[in-house]
Amino acid sequence: MNKSELLASSRRLMHLALADLGAAEQQADVVVLHAGVAIEHVLKAYLCSIHPSLVADGRDLPSLLHAADRGDLAKKKLSLIKTIGAVEAFSRVSKILEKSALKVTEDQFRVIADARNGVAHIGVHDTAKIEDLLSNGIKVVDAVLVALKEDTADYWGEFHPLHDKILEEKRRADFIRIEALKIRANKTYEARFGASDTEERRRAIASAQVHSMVAGQATAMRECPACSNQGWVGGDLDTDFKGEEPEVVIVTQHFLCSVCGFALDGYLLGYFAHLYQDIPMGPAATFTYSDGSTHEDLWMNLASDTFRDRRRDEEEEVLRAQLEED
Repeated sequence: MNKSELLASSRRLMHLALADLGAAEQQADVVVLHAGVAIEHVLKAYLCSIHPSLVADGRDLPSLLHAADRGDLAKKKLSLIKTIGAVEAFSRVSKILEKSALKVTEDQFRVIADARNGVAHIGVHDTAKIEDLLSNGIKVVDAVLVALKEDTADYWGEFHPLHDKILEEKRRADFIRIEALKIRANKTYEARFGASDTEERRRAIASAQVHSMVAGQATAMRECPACSNQGWVGGDLDTDFKGEEPEVVIVTQHFLCSVCGFALDGYLLGYFAHLYQDIPMGPAATFTYSDGSTHEDLWMNLASDTFRDRRRDEEEEVLRAQLEED
């Protein structure tokens, strides 16, 4: 259970998946299964590079013992240990890396996990989603390889041109979709407000753009890529610890323009930096919600959780010391 072994396994399985790409449709399940496991292994390789315990099932003592490099005390072989699933591995990695690194949302990753599980458990998968599975999987693998400072060319080997082609085709499909959405939004814009620049039209646009209909815990105004008026990004509030003081930020997830109706969700926001980047809302210690409550309660709970984590770490250290003495 280490980084090198998991990376080697991931590379081997990914090569098997790509080698079967384009084969008869009845072999598409081989692509899904091998690619899905390869992506899971590269995520776990990253977690193991921090510490093997991050991939172990915390409820299973033999697994934790192997993770603590005390497999000699475990009454279970390494090959039988229990680890976290692919979705949990992705969730952990996504919380460690920068938001912009993975370029894949949890919902997108679930397509990969569900497809792999469908083949593994009941032999069923959606062949229409293989392109999404591969393109999103490639993004995840590349991001992890960069984080691990591994050579991406070595990982992809002879399949690097195919890697580039898959990403290129996905980007082209995304751009076509975005342009189609823009055309539809501009038609709506002209139908609602006309083409003549009048004072009445400007007032109507100003009135429309101040009304937010976007979902999320918090919202903020941003320029619409379609009509260039002000639309709204929405998302959930989170705490950013990168600065000297913790800060509340909006983790953007949606965009909707109340003027022309242009809307984007999830990963498509990544094509527009001003819509995708987190939005600072102020210091966590003084941040106040719209209902008047403060961020202090969350901050105190977080501090309490951190204390509990530290105490748990100390207890585990004592346990390890006792095991080594025995």
